[in-house]
This record gives sequence, C-alpha cells and structure tokens, in this order.
Amino acid sequence: MPFSPATAAIFDAAQFARAVEHSAIGTALVGLDGAWLSVNGALRDFLGYSAEELRVLTFQDLTWPEDLDVDLTQLQAVLAGHVSSYQIEKRYVRKDGAVVWAELTVSLVRGAEGQPLFFISHVQDIGARKAAETERAQLAERVTLATRGGGIGIWDWTLDTGRLVWSPEMFTLFGLPTPHAGDTEVSLATFFDMVVPEDRPSLQSAVASAKRGSIFDAEFRIRRPDDAVRFIKAFARVHRDDDGRAVRMLGANWDVTDLRVAAREAQAANRAKSQFLAMMSHEIRTPMNGILGMTQVMLSGSVSEEQRRHLGVIADCGEALVTILNDILDLSKVEAGKLEVEAVPFDLRRVLEGVHATYAGAALAKGVQLELQIEDDVAGYVGDPTRVRQIAANLVSNSVKFTGSGRISLVARTDIDGVVLQVSDTGQGMDQATLARIFRPFTQADASTTRQFGGTGLGLSIVQELVRIMNGAVDVDSRPGDGSCFTIRLPLRPARLSSPVATDAATAGVPPLRVLVAEDNPVNQLVITALLGPLGLEPKVVANGAEAVEAWRDEPWDVVLMDVHMPVMDGFDAAAEIRRLESLDRRPRTPIIALTADAMTHHRQRCLARGMDDLVAKPIQVGALVAALQAITPPEPTVRAA
Repeated sequence: MPFSPATAAIFDAAQFARAVEHSAIGTALVGLDGAWLSVNGALRDFLGYSAEELRVLTFQDLTWPEDLDVDLTQLQAVLAGHVSSYQIEKRYVRKDGAVVWAELTVSLVRGAEGQPLFFISHVQDIGARKAAETERAQLAERVTLATRGGGIGIWDWTLDTGRLVWSPEMFTLFGLPTPHAGDTEVSLATFFDMVVPEDRPSLQSAVASAKRGSIFDAEFRIRRPDDAVRFIKAFARVHRDDDGRAVRMLGANWDVTDLRVAAREAQAANRAKSQFLAMMSHEIRTPMNGILGMTQVMLSGSVSEEQRRHLGVIADCGEALVTILNDILDLSKVEAGKLEVEAVPFDLRRVLEGVHATYAGAALAKGVQLELQIEDDVAGYVGDPTRVRQIAANLVSNSVKFTGSGRISLVARTDIDGVVLQVSDTGQGMDQATLARIFRPFTQADASTTRQFGGTGLGLSIVQELVRIMNGAVDVDSRPGDGSCFTIRLPLRPARLSSPVATDAATAGVPPLRVLVAEDNPVNQLVITALLGPLGLEPKVVANGAEAVEAWRDEPWDVVLMDVHMPVMDGFDAAAEIRRLESLDRRPRTPIIALTADAMTHHRQRCLARGMDDLVAKPIQVGALVAALQAITPPEPTVRAA
C-alpha cells in the first residue's frame, strides 16, 4: 500500500539521509509498496542510479526476475510477523544493464502501535565472492571431468579412525562394481588384499614415510577380481592437526600399466640395439683389422712411391670407415646415457699437436693451411685426453671437409674458468637455419652435403654431448661465405705433469720379448704376426683360449696377446684360468693384453675385471700395440733359450 502522510510525518527522511549517506554499506529505506524512500551514496553507486531516478522506481524494478519470488516471499513472512528480518543473496540489474550479486539484509520498522511503517535494507556487494565461487565450481567440474576422463580415482583416508572413502573412479580402477551413489566408504582390508603381496611392504613403508613428512608417492601392483595385474601410481598430501599430528591423507590413484609395459619394451629395444651395435662393431672391425693391419705392414716395407700412394688411399678409406663406426657407437652411448669421461692428468699441448699432425696433410692436399696456436700457459690439466682429442679432431676434420681454400686455425688459450679451444676456418659458412640443426644427429646442411663431402653428420652432435658431459659450453659464429668459428669452453683444472716420457712407438721400439698370441681368425693371425715382425718379435700363435693356457703352462712368456672371442675357451676364461694357475703355482704374473674388436667402455672394464692388463682395439694400430707392449715390458725380458 502507499506510504501514508501519517507515516511520512513520523519518518524524517532528511535526518536518515544525513546519518547514513557516507556509510560504506549500501543502505536504503523502502516503502511497503517497494518504493525507494531514501538511498545512501554507497547503494546509489552500486546500482548506478541517482537519487532522483530511484524515486520513481521500486526494488521490484531492479531485482533480477529469477530472484524476485524469493525476495517477495521473505517480505511477506516479515509482514506476517513470522520472522523479524531476513537475509538472502540476490541479483540486481544496474542502470547500465549489468547484473550484480548482493547480500541483502531486510528488517521491518513498526510504529508505536505495531503497525508496519517501512523496511530498512542493507545491501553488500558480493560480486567478487560469487565470481570466486563460480570459478571454484568450474574448476571442480573440470577436475571431475579430468579424473573421470583420465580414469583417476580420488581417495580420502582418515588416519585416526581408518575410514577410507573412494570416488566412483577408484572402483573402476580396481575392477570393482561401481556404487550408484557418489563417494563410498571401503575397508582398508579390501584395498590391501588387492595389493600384490610382494608390493605390500614397500607400500606400507611409503605410508609410514608420508606420515613423517607431507607427501605420499608410491607405485604398486594390484590383482583385480578378473585376475588382471595392473600397475597403480598413488600420490597424496598429508594433512595435520594443530599439534602437527598426521590425521588425514587425500590422494589420487591412476593406472600406469601401459607406461610400464612401454618402458619395458623400450628397454628391450634398447638392449637389442646395443647388442646389434656391438655385433656390428665386432664384425666390421675384424675385416678392417686385416685391411689396415696389412696396409701398415706394407707401408713399413720397401714399396715404390706409386704403391705407397695407393696404399695410403686404402689406409685413409679404412680409417674413415673406422671413424664412422666410432661415431655411431659414441652416439649409442649418448642415447643410453653411458658416454663416460675420465679425469686424469694430461698434456693438452701434446694432444693438440697430435690433432694438428693428423689433419695437416689432408688440409694441405686441398691447398688449405692448418695453423696451430697454443698460448704459453696452456700445459697440463686434469680431464679426459681421449675425449678432448675427439672434440678437437671432430671440429678440425669438419673444417677441413668444408674449407676449399684459405686457412684453418686451431687455437688454445686459458681463461678464468679453464681452457678455451677455438677452431675457425675460411670455408663456406652457414646460415641461421643451418646453425639451428647442425648439432642434431645424422643431420648435415642439406641433402647434397653427404653426396659432396661425405660423413654421417654425427661429429658435431657428439662434440656437443662431450662438451655437455664435461660441464663445458660450445658456441658457433658463422655466416654464408665468411667461414665458421667454433668456440669450446672446458672447465679443466690445471695439473702438474711428470717428466715427459717418449711416446713415439715407431722410434722407441720394443725390446726382445717372448710373445704368445691367442687368435682364432687366420687373417688376424697373419696380421698380428706381420705387425710384430718389423719390431723384431716372433710370436707363437695358438687358435683358442684352451691352447693359450696349455702353451702358457709349457713355457715362460713375457706377454700374452689374447683375442676375446674364440672357440673352445674364450679370452676371458683363458685369462681367468691363467691368473688362477699363477696363484696356485706361485708363478710370476704374466701381462695379458686383450686384442678385441669390442671397443666400447664396458668391454675394457670387463677385460680388466677378468685379469687382463690392457686392451688394444681392432683394427690394430701399430703405435697403440707398441705403446701397450712398452707399458708392460719388464726391466729384464726373458731371454730366449738358445
């Protein structure tokens, strides 16, 4: 009904307006018919209307239609005296058309005789809270969809009481009938009975550890009612009371069986690949031993200049094939995470001089000058000389390959962090697109690169991996037509070197030694005999490990050169048997050098573990063989009986 003159006389709107105008809470006096009698500044700002505009409107006009019935029902309850006030959440429509949420508290003011006069309404903006609630609801919905779609089961375990509640997805995960309701309580016994017995101790240990910490992270197997065994991943967070006591674990489970099966298959494939590479290495190195071995023998003899050139071509091609083989094997080690580096004192200057000597001839043959610049303070360091040589050699070889004229420089200097190696050339250079892919395995500048220059595209990727393993860095600066510059930074520690020892095997020679050779391959027998001949050594050759043990029993020997793979008894067993007999008969230790086409790191370790003293890889390089013989030469070699 309309606001009567009598009521208006009782009510001083101006006085009310002055009292609440500056209140931070929106406040209004509303007539029994819904008219806005007085509205303070906070509420006017919230609704977007001026005081004059509100005088011709009712609260019904500004209420969102879907919320009006609830508001009116509550008003009637207050007017009827059922309640003195009410509080609801409702939406208003602002002047600009925006729909806004508010929390509304309404009380009825009555006259002296109890007659209703008007309503006092307090309005608070709850838009931010409603937005957060909506966001949480949407997030919860997304989580629910994700857990259902991903088969993720949620569980809630009260540690004090042992109460365990599963989401419906947990029942599906464990192959149990899914309950019609939502989350359902299950017994701990039901859960643990399904865990594979072998996995229960580790699971219980993970639970105990989580109670002491804050995170539960475990993987275990379950056997479902259909007898299927599944791998389950579990992750949970531990909740604690005010005293820090673990009281609850809330977590998720999901099935990782397919991942475990894929991992096993990948491991099996990796083992098969490693076995194939090892076999390929052995099978290629065996004939290459014959080719390169006999080439070295012929080059050491009296041959014409033309024959020497022809033999040089054979040697170069063979060495190129061995380099490709080594690159492939190194890549295999990289992929398997088994590429290793050692830390020993070495002379960096000598290493780089060796690289320069190796490639200077090839560069000069192309009309390219290979320069070596080593600062005076570059000397001894602790690191892996073989891998440092490989880094420098791959970079120099790459420059020789792609430089048609001009010069290549190999520079070594020190800096505050260690050593800087720099290989620069005046070659064809590379654009940015090429630079982005040159360190990828089996990748070259373009398809024509292999046809024009050859190679596998492995050298630079191996350089990058070696530098990474040695905690260094590699940078490249190159532009088409302006050449390339590779900069390697290695954190090598300085080392004091002992007095230099002659390492030139060809000039140092070997004293007369009694040499026993165990080798089953006729070609390799001929090669090793021919390589030892120019050194003044006439070996006795046997065809297997058993014959080697018998020959060792019969005569004293200064060294045994032992092939690894032989019929009847292999080199490993033969070496172990010789060591056993030495201990039993108290005979002096006879040095045993493995001759093998198996040249990966674990092969060397296996040889040493079975009692061998050193390893010379096939194809046999005469320098490596002589160095090994020099290393084990006794002070007074056994004198051959007359």
